Amino acid sequence: MYTLGTAAKATGMTKSALSKAIVKGRLSATKNEFGRFDIDPSELHRVYPPVSTPEKSEHEQTQETVNENRVLNAKLEGLEQLLMEIREDRDHWRRQATALLTSQQEAKATPAPRPWWHRFF
Repeated sequence: MYTLGTAAKATGMTKSALSKAIVKGRLSATKNEFGRFDIDPSELHRVYPPVSTPEKSEHEQTQETVNENRVLNAKLEGLEQLLMEIREDRDHWRRQATALLTSQQEAKATPAPRPWWHRFF
């Protein structure tokens, strides 16, 4: 069974065009428990022919995969480097905030000496 999206990809149509065809009765479909259309492949291709995709040779697919893997690995390395830099910045700011809070707590813990004239009041 096709969903509206997969049927659109299989025929090269838009989802809205297929939805309109279902509403107008040119294409039959059932709604599933989630309220989405389920379209039988034979019914879909009775009305709309499938999109033909040119077959690629195994070598072309392999070379494409190798090239895509290289690009993705390069992106991954860049993201890992960026993540390390962000973690270093986070740790730096965390240490600085901790030191500041510690010094503020120490300042609150030791009361300021009272001026000499407070003894008279």
